[in-house]
Amino acid sequence: MTRWRLLDTGAQPASFNMAIDEALFQLHVRGESQPTLRFYSWDPPAVSLGYFQKHSAIDFASCRELGIDIVRRLTGGRAVLHANDLTYSVVVDSGQGIPSSFEAVYRLLCQGLLEGFRLLGFEGEHGREEMECSSSDICFAHATVADIVYQGRKFVGNAQTWQGAALLQHGSIVLEPQEETWAAIVKTDSRESLRAQLKSRITSLREILGRGIDLDELKRAITTGLTERLQVEFEVGELSSQEWALAIEIASSRSRRREKHLSADQRK
Repeated sequence: MTRWRLLDTGAQPASFNMAIDEALFQLHVRGESQPTLRFYSWDPPAVSLGYFQKHSAIDFASCRELGIDIVRRLTGGRAVLHANDLTYSVVVDSGQGIPSSFEAVYRLLCQGLLEGFRLLGFEGEHGREEMECSSSDICFAHATVADIVYQGRKFVGNAQTWQGAALLQHGSIVLEPQEETWAAIVKTDSRESLRAQLKSRITSLREILGRGIDLDELKRAITTGLTERLQVEFEVGELSSQEWALAIEIASSRSRRREKHLSADQRK
């Protein structure tokens, strides 16, 4: 049975969360980091933008007022709100028991998540056709085969990037309702209309289970589900000194670029 490392890095700032995943991915591409499932959360809350996404609908001023950070991730897709969610990342390659097709990998990993949700007492299902919404920039307003829904409403979104045979997949599991926050940070002609649209398209584990969920309970269920579906063995581990050093370097580099851009904007 293939062994994967299980990491739980807790709550981190947005830039450092993305730097850790980038470090894991870079080192895995070089053959210097093992297959890894990582759980984490965000402090402060953040919006992550897809790698190629234009972000015109996100109101940066409102985000700043609410203490919500903005970060761009390596994976594709649309904006994801990381407030009252559990985020996971998977770093692996197609030579380690996963398919080489992006859609097949989405289905396989989602099957593992679905197994975990069954352990929590409910049946989710794969997303199907993309759902239309007036705000196309919000990931959770749309459900595709990469995602998981409950009774037609999405609560898990996923995104990928590949380099050669190596994969980085991000996933966000919504724990608490998010439509009020979204309505406060998206530019729209009608916040009430957007709020109603999102409520009809997005759900959360609290709404599904009728209770708040303990994060450790959720992580155990997901890990068990992925173990059964992927036929892998998870071993609890930590970031290596090499991974920490590279993550710090990446985060510092991004911070310097951001400060440079802010200074340039201020001189205009």
